[in-house]
Amino acid sequence: MAEGSKTTDDPPVVGNDEGIDPQTLEIARILRSLADEITEEKSMPLLKEIITKIAHESVHDRNYNVLTDYMRRFVNVLGFSVQFSVSKTKEIIKILLVIWNQQNVARYVMKEVYNEDIGAAEKPIDPDILDKIPNDVKQLDDKGIKIFFKALQDGEEEVKNIRLMVVGMFGVGKTSLVNNLIKDFRDKNITPLSTDGIDLHRCQVMEDGDWCLDKEHRSQKYIKRLESVFDKMPVNTYAATASIDDTDSLDGSHVEDKVDALPTENQIHTEPVQRRNNVEQHEQDFVQMCSPLVEKMQNDTNHKPSKDIKVSLEKTEKEITVSVWDFAGQTLYYSTHQFFLNKRSIYLVLMDMTKPLDEDVKELGGSGIWCGLVSDCTYLDVFKFWLNAIHMYSGYKSTTGEIKRTVILVGTRKDKMVGNDKEKENIKEEYFNKALMSFESDSPIFEHIYEKKFLVNNLSPTDPEFGELRKEIKFLAEKQEYWGTDKYPVRWIHLEHSLDKMRDEGQQLVHIEQLVHMEKIEEINLSKKQPFVHSKEELSVFLELQHRQGNILFFNTDELKHLVVLAPQWIIEAFKCFVTHIIKIKPQVLKDWEFYEKLAILKPQVIDEIMNNSPPHVKEYKDDVIKYMEHLNVMAKPKATEPDKGRQDKTDSIEEVNVKLLDFHIVPCRLKNAPPPIHKFTSPDCKRFKRTPVLAFVFCEKFMPPSFFHRLVAVCIRAWPIKKEEDKDRLYNGLAIFAIRSTYTLTIWYKDYIIYARIACCSEKIASDIDTNLCQEVRHKLRQSLQEFVGHCVETPRTGTAFDMYIQCPRMEIYSHNKGMLRVAQYNYESELDCGACSESHSVERKEALQYWFKNELDLADKYESDDLNKLAEDTHLSTVASVIGSEYWMLGIELGLRYVELNQMYADPDCKGNKYRFVFKYLVKWRNREAKNATLLNLYRAINAARLNSNVESTPVF
Repeated sequence: MAEGSKTTDDPPVVGNDEGIDPQTLEIARILRSLADEITEEKSMPLLKEIITKIAHESVHDRNYNVLTDYMRRFVNVLGFSVQFSVSKTKEIIKILLVIWNQQNVARYVMKEVYNEDIGAAEKPIDPDILDKIPNDVKQLDDKGIKIFFKALQDGEEEVKNIRLMVVGMFGVGKTSLVNNLIKDFRDKNITPLSTDGIDLHRCQVMEDGDWCLDKEHRSQKYIKRLESVFDKMPVNTYAATASIDDTDSLDGSHVEDKVDALPTENQIHTEPVQRRNNVEQHEQDFVQMCSPLVEKMQNDTNHKPSKDIKVSLEKTEKEITVSVWDFAGQTLYYSTHQFFLNKRSIYLVLMDMTKPLDEDVKELGGSGIWCGLVSDCTYLDVFKFWLNAIHMYSGYKSTTGEIKRTVILVGTRKDKMVGNDKEKENIKEEYFNKALMSFESDSPIFEHIYEKKFLVNNLSPTDPEFGELRKEIKFLAEKQEYWGTDKYPVRWIHLEHSLDKMRDEGQQLVHIEQLVHMEKIEEINLSKKQPFVHSKEELSVFLELQHRQGNILFFNTDELKHLVVLAPQWIIEAFKCFVTHIIKIKPQVLKDWEFYEKLAILKPQVIDEIMNNSPPHVKEYKDDVIKYMEHLNVMAKPKATEPDKGRQDKTDSIEEVNVKLLDFHIVPCRLKNAPPPIHKFTSPDCKRFKRTPVLAFVFCEKFMPPSFFHRLVAVCIRAWPIKKEEDKDRLYNGLAIFAIRSTYTLTIWYKDYIIYARIACCSEKIASDIDTNLCQEVRHKLRQSLQEFVGHCVETPRTGTAFDMYIQCPRMEIYSHNKGMLRVAQYNYESELDCGACSESHSVERKEALQYWFKNELDLADKYESDDLNKLAEDTHLSTVASVIGSEYWMLGIELGLRYVELNQMYADPDCKGNKYRFVFKYLVKWRNREAKNATLLNLYRAINAARLNSNVESTPVF
């Protein structure tokens, strides 16, 4: 054909500006020409199927097993046949490898040769994938799950790490216990100092069950992890891990090496003899792929074992490590629990056996964080607080719905107790039994508690009780659902090792940072010829999972996604700077410091003073520290009060674009003053003020971390100006008031496990009643913020089940804690509810209760009553609900009366897994069968509306 000529079968000539290189055009030309050369009817469709499948995998899933399976299928069925000579077979194999390695080629070939656009298509997640990934991964979005699963195809490893959290009140002996559990500390007979923040010790489990610090031989630990993977590789390892990615072009030497190794025509019939050595060859190929990583670790001079190591590496168990977290007992650190307490942990809850349960706890500098407002608390309150916190933060409503035993109760100060060993054991049992009996008989807390309890003497390191405790900790860890089943990508080991190195260097050398920029981590990853994390998106997934496991802190937000905290303790140290007293203060800052101590107002000059007195690894990141504290709602800049522009009669959105903030911060957890007297604020005079009923957010497990309220105050400080009276901010310990609009105030307060809110208006000019739109916007803001806090400890889609909303009886003139509570969702089913809190029993109608906070829901409920919806729900109705239901789908099941165990069983059913529609339709059918004649559209509508109250979805008609 003359140069420049073109046939109708040729692909269009594409200029360089479209990025199509000559090699890609040549591949398309070859594939088109095959149609003319192949005469057998079955050959061409099969070749198209093979190319199509490999192209799809290249662009989307990149499952190496699929590549090798279809390559093998080509060779065995088409290759070296009458239709394909040896040279033609090798040419096609080269093309398949290029299509696999270069997504742009795959897209172009599919579009130009087979008229199929595969560039933007996203296949739904295969339900089988969900069985193969850890629960932490299931909490990612679909894109993150797919990225993880692709990385898993290059090789997987079982991660067996015990996260041991040692918690309890200050001075109970936590650090002494940790020292007795770890051989290195025990041998050196270290006198423990009180933990200030969190101490983290990473250990290796030895064959005799003892624990040794792995700091000296960390690189060897990672090598052992790789060796363990090598040992478990199946026969087709080469299929999943061979370095096909080294192919960069059609003419690359790596491709030629692989293709030229294929048999000639004379060798085809002798191939079975050569297969005898395949297993060994596959293992060698995998080891060769990972050898650069192994070699790098072995040559790591910073982690060579020192000469004085007393324990041989051969004495360690290959795969099990222990991370021991020693928590400070001071209450000021409890606002950061959400980063550390999780369901992948075993907990030791320590109690001092010499402290009676009803004795008051005395903590210097305490701010009443325990029991709400400024009440005192007892050691029993401390015990209940820790168990409730563990229950909440350890994912108590997980994807399985089953609570595993994870808590071991440990009594300390055995040496101070009276009596012989047997008598002391009896005292310990009675002590813990009495403490546990303070919970209600049906409390799920009991499901966490391990039946064996321990009593220790920390002054006797050789006591065999410590060996028994280590043994039981390992036993409990092995019983967890994630143990031995959770798989993580092998290729991530390299980056995990690099983070460990950076973390250790940061602890040894002050000038090495514990907070690093993303660019540095990307640089480490890209320093390898073949990066072990293949994209920025995969790097984000890797870091987010490391965050969920408590190894690092990584927040994928616009303000913080460029930063990674290598050691989670760093956030504690940064937080501590703002809540502890500084001894040496510059004279010119003394008044501002006193202002901060009394009113929690943090001015810029005080921040400078705090930073100047901070450790170097905190001080040098001043701006980033502030960003973290703001993101965590530890502090917030107040919103400036704007001049009244006659807006009181208008409906202003609380989400304003150009918000003016003052130049100082407020730290809500530092607020110490109690409100004088509280009813003055919670129950304003109804003769002088128009006021809403009290709205209550009631946490269903009868526990709420006080930090939730502090963080909610920070959110409100950012959203609305703080109310002032006599030039003083109305911010107190446990109560805050905001000027949400001229003449309108919002008061929020809390006690125990309930957060309350009330809006009042003092204007005499308003002809009508309180603005209901404003009330609903405020409610949405408060509810959404609390759901975000809950989302750190409760797995989706169960966040909506953590708390419920109630209205306190509108006729109660004075607020009373947990009295006259009317469940809002219940008004979807009934037009009036009984109140038994007032002096005379009476009913409260729907309109009276909901007219302010829930005006839209009230209108919708009234519409249901007037519509003809009393007919039975049919399959078409159930199908429609299952199709359109949103994030509230789990709450809908609860509202329809299904129990958690029923929902969890259906959710885990293979027919429903990964398919929300099937799951919802299945439980709707179960509801209909159970309710029989009561399974009407009206009742279904009511349940949908009730479920949406605690979701981020507005109530709208379904049909």
